[in-house]
Amino acid sequence: MSGNASQQRTWAAVEIEAKPDQEDLASWLLMQCGAHGCEVEPKGASTIRITATFEGDSISDADWEKIKSSLEEYCLGESLKTLKRKDVPEEDWLAKWKEGFEPFRVGTKFLICPSWYQQRQGNEKAPEIDAELREGRFLIYIEPGMAFGTGLHATTQFCLRALESVPPKGKILDVGTGSGILAIASLMLEPGSEIAACDIDPVAVDFARTDFELNGVDGRIELFEGSTDKMIGRRFDMLLSNLTCEDIIALLPDYNKLLNPEGFIIGAGVLAEKLPLLEQAIVNYPLRIVQSEMVGQWAGVVIQKA
Repeated sequence: MSGNASQQRTWAAVEIEAKPDQEDLASWLLMQCGAHGCEVEPKGASTIRITATFEGDSISDADWEKIKSSLEEYCLGESLKTLKRKDVPEEDWLAKWKEGFEPFRVGTKFLICPSWYQQRQGNEKAPEIDAELREGRFLIYIEPGMAFGTGLHATTQFCLRALESVPPKGKILDVGTGSGILAIASLMLEPGSEIAACDIDPVAVDFARTDFELNGVDGRIELFEGSTDKMIGRRFDMLLSNLTCEDIIALLPDYNKLLNPEGFIIGAGVLAEKLPLLEQAIVNYPLRIVQSEMVGQWAGVVIQKA
């Protein structure tokens, strides 16, 4: 062990301070800027420290500028004053992940579990999942690596709950699949559905592929790198869209072409203050919001096509 200590890999990271009620927004912004995970720890009664880890041993100038401009745009200028770069040893980072990520319920049908809880060959020491916790639920195993897609985030949880109230059926497209959790959940709820999943980030596609394998659905979900432009000409009964408000608005022309009449869009990742922008945008299409939910700073919507 000591012989490898000097060769231990480090990840590039940034650190900011924020108010406790800004944790969700600040972590989400850092993930949108390319971070693969965020660690949050208290620093006094009214301040938290967020450490966001990035792939590789350095942060590009482009990512650094994007972080600064995003914090300014979303009124986190005070946090910008505390922004600094640092390095995080990989071993310490992964250990903290395991300390803080245990199986948890979402809605009435799902139990989200980190991969090390899965009983499989090569993982004989996997901890047991409490029988009462898992009773009557679909278990979704996730390889932690992209925290925004682990199911921990309020927007992901909204989408999972929405899939209970608007059950998936027919042909489904998961746009910006991230960890693949929504595509996996859809197939578990409706094994007969035909599901495609895409993401413009090749790293996200790799994570989704890993999670599909963990859950035994690889080969049953069409996965590709790219966006909706590669699907024009095909039609779907449901679109899953856990993206920003701006991204959803930009994709509405494609969504209108891709969605069958009476089909649904499950959308999240919309800051509550920006929901009026989405409401104004959909009036240009045969679409209407049939369900919405506010969770803290976030809005989730279910949109139906006429």
